[in-house]
Amino acid sequence: MRGVLRSDRSPLSEEIKGELARIHPSACDARVLSALLPRAEHLGVPARRLAHSTETTLPSSLRRACCRRAYLRGVFLAGGSLSAGHSGYLLEIRPPRGETLRARRLLVAAGLRPGTRVRRGRTVHTLRDADAIATFLRLAGATETLLRFESRRVSREVRGRTNAAVNAEAANLARTVAAAREQAEAIRDAAESGRLAGLPAPIRAAAAARLRSPEASLSELAIRLRTTKWIVRQRLRRIAEEAAR
Repeated sequence: MRGVLRSDRSPLSEEIKGELARIHPSACDARVLSALLPRAEHLGVPARRLAHSTETTLPSSLRRACCRRAYLRGVFLAGGSLSAGHSGYLLEIRPPRGETLRARRLLVAAGLRPGTRVRRGRTVHTLRDADAIATFLRLAGATETLLRFESRRVSREVRGRTNAAVNAEAANLARTVAAAREQAEAIRDAAESGRLAGLPAPIRAAAAARLRSPEASLSELAIRLRTTKWIVRQRLRRIAEEAAR
């Protein structure tokens, strides 16, 4: 399988690979990495620095935690990418040839539950959950990138919540203004037709309060009239019904 092409790379991907490549490999790590990296035809500069000139045999068992960590590190260096878009984060792993099933088994064993698909004839394992991506970075040993990733993630979530709150407030304000405009028009129509004068005093009081404060919400009108929001709504609705006759 080929690694990630230059056009597929992102700043996040290069940041992770740069950190993973700086980790000094132990003898065990070197054996795992040298078995994975040469299989990828397109390697970035950090990965090429670790690749050996000859391909060795990958151990059939990766029982040791250090071997599993080196393996995850190797499959990302050989063909991994991480991107951040409007819809969220996406980590992709394109295993070297012969490693598709083993890569998926190790990801599942780590509790990551990757999605798997075939794109352009290549098997791709994907992680979209930010917590799962953070776990992968930790397991692969990219602790510095993990800290920056979490910082960006928190900033992004806070910004998203703030924008959502602002948008919700703006939408509520727009609905309040539109409803107040309709109520004021209904009050004027009812007054011109003479129907407003025939309504009970509490309803006329609600109409007067609305005309005095066209921008006020129902809650604010309820406070001024010393009643409840529900009652104010019902009184204004009664005026609208009278005006529609």
